[in-house]
Amino acid sequence: MSEPARRTYSSPLREEAARRTRAAIRGAAARLFVRDGYVSTTVRHIAEEAGVAVRTVFTAYPGGKADLFREALDEAVAGPGDTSATQGRPTVRRPGDRPMTEADLIVERVVDYGAEMLERAGGLLMTSVESSGADPDMRRFAEEDARATADNARTIAEGLYEGGWLRPDITAEHAADVLYTLISPQVHSLLRRDCGWDIAHYRSWLASTLRATLLR
Repeated sequence: MSEPARRTYSSPLREEAARRTRAAIRGAAARLFVRDGYVSTTVRHIAEEAGVAVRTVFTAYPGGKADLFREALDEAVAGPGDTSATQGRPTVRRPGDRPMTEADLIVERVVDYGAEMLERAGGLLMTSVESSGADPDMRRFAEEDARATADNARTIAEGLYEGGWLRPDITAEHAADVLYTLISPQVHSLLRRDCGWDIAHYRSWLASTLRATLLR
């Protein structure tokens, strides 16, 4: 007579503990990837930073560093999912500024989303770019993210073109190139990290540059 199948034990407490462990490992990995680089960060380093055993890291992430990086980056790009703070942020206007048009509002929304996403994920995006020459996973991630960014820029540019909001001398393709370049982790890193701009200065510069470069 065959033995009865062993029941898999599960409980909300155990599932929550596992979730917290994964989050701790993911957070530790993200900090080390940004601070020390992907290639220099080992699974042992991640385990020590997270306060867990190396085996626990591999149990939570069987794919090791590459899986950890991809999940940490996807989480940072997605954000918390609550955009109420962004939607409620007042737009800073100066005396003499022209009235806001629908195109201006589109640019403001694009800047809000791009700036907040890069504040969360810019360090990891730059890690993949900077490590792409030394690691095939990083090269693949950097290429995938660049394609996604280019696709988003193209969609925004085509909307501005179809709405008749671009300058007469600006094509949708040119506008897409400008958006892809300016709302990039490279430019964000140069201005925020290297030049020391605060986030308000970066947002203001990005919005005014996009309006001056692209809009009628």
